[in-house]
Amino acid sequence: MKINWNIFQEKRCLFCGRPFFPKTQANSIENYIYTNLCEECAGHIKQKTSGFCRHCGELLPDEKQILPHCGYCTDSLALWEDFLFFTKYDGIFRELILQAKFNHNRASTKFLGELLALHFTEHNENLPNPLQQLDLIPMPLHDKRLVRRGHNQCLEILKFFTRYLAEKTKYTVSIHTDILQKKVHTVPQSSLDKKERQKNIKNSFTIQNHALKEIILWL
Repeated sequence: MKINWNIFQEKRCLFCGRPFFPKTQANSIENYIYTNLCEECAGHIKQKTSGFCRHCGELLPDEKQILPHCGYCTDSLALWEDFLFFTKYDGIFRELILQAKFNHNRASTKFLGELLALHFTEHNENLPNPLQQLDLIPMPLHDKRLVRRGHNQCLEILKFFTRYLAEKTKYTVSIHTDILQKKVHTVPQSSLDKKERQKNIKNSFTIQNHALKEIILWL
């Protein structure tokens, strides 16, 4: 009797749960996506390389357009020096984030953390002066929101991000949870439009004294 050893390579799609056999891709990011999602679901998650502001992530009307700054950023540049953006918040990618955020889905959390670690590595290696020491600050939750939700999804995703970099790269990584704090219990951002969101979070955070010179803020 012959044994079909290929059956041991079968996996279940992280999103839809259907069994599938991973297909190897040349690009490391695409390969990771197609290793964890079936071909149909994986096809809905594409790394976005154009059609957004390189400074704030605002989506542009033309998906093929490449601009260093949108109109808003040209008039009022933010304080950060670099911005990392993977893809649009919709479809399957959005659902995976919501699973990690509200359902504390460990598989989705791990997938997002490791996927963004690959994305960061690719982005960082293309910088004129690549970072070697990473000081990471997860976006904090107010204590009341943290108690209600039971976890901070930014911190949980960041743990997998950090673990992946520690195992696969030579980066020195530190997570700081005591520098940035949410001092005001605001209404959920998801219920507001862009202008209301900006007003909602204004003066709602506080920062503690620190000696860090370069910080990565994880939203």
